[in-house]
Amino acid sequence: MEFVGIDKFSLLDYDEKVSIVLFSPACNFRCPFCHNGESVLNANTPIPFEEILEFLKSRVGLIDAVVFTGGEPTLMAELKNRIKKVKELGFLIKLDTNGTHPNVLEDLINEGLLDYVAMDVKNSEKMYAETAGCPGVNIENIKKSIEILKNSGVNYEFRTTLVKEFHTEESIREMRDLVKGAKKIYLQKFVDREGVIRKGLHEISLEEAIHFKNILSPLIPCELRGY
Repeated sequence: MEFVGIDKFSLLDYDEKVSIVLFSPACNFRCPFCHNGESVLNANTPIPFEEILEFLKSRVGLIDAVVFTGGEPTLMAELKNRIKKVKELGFLIKLDTNGTHPNVLEDLINEGLLDYVAMDVKNSEKMYAETAGCPGVNIENIKKSIEILKNSGVNYEFRTTLVKEFHTEESIREMRDLVKGAKKIYLQKFVDREGVIRKGLHEISLEEAIHFKNILSPLIPCELRGY
């Protein structure tokens, strides 16, 4: 499996770092609000990893980090080996994941290959399958990945994209139980951009987002992103 996209310069994907972002093609979720819907649903032209590696070599000393995102990177059988090759060049490594493959996540952490992990926590346990667009989601794997990160010593964040059709005060209160005691969570503003899987979804207002933040804050440091 090859990457299908590359952002050659980003100031947004790794806090306070200049990064290059690599996009994997496949995903086991179909989140209706996904901004990478075109990559997830369509077979974009693959980019041979050796070409990516040669480009990264030309950016040593100019770029701080490489972000592995998706799709869902942990679906790539070659992920560990590729992260190793990138890390050997001296880059920091960030992984974006939906948490459905805790064993892969744990192995990468144990090998010392990850410097930062951003894991999406979609919603409350009750609303998870609907929000992820995946009726068969294994919520126990999600819970395991959350606990792995909380106890890993690796820098991490949880993040939830707020969508009017999926997130309510009740679901946020229930989601709080999944992430309580974690280092931090970001509540992200949804923007109905071109390329989302399902058109016509709506953002949560700033006022309501602040209310959700106040629900979470007693048990986990919470910040808004994009508001």
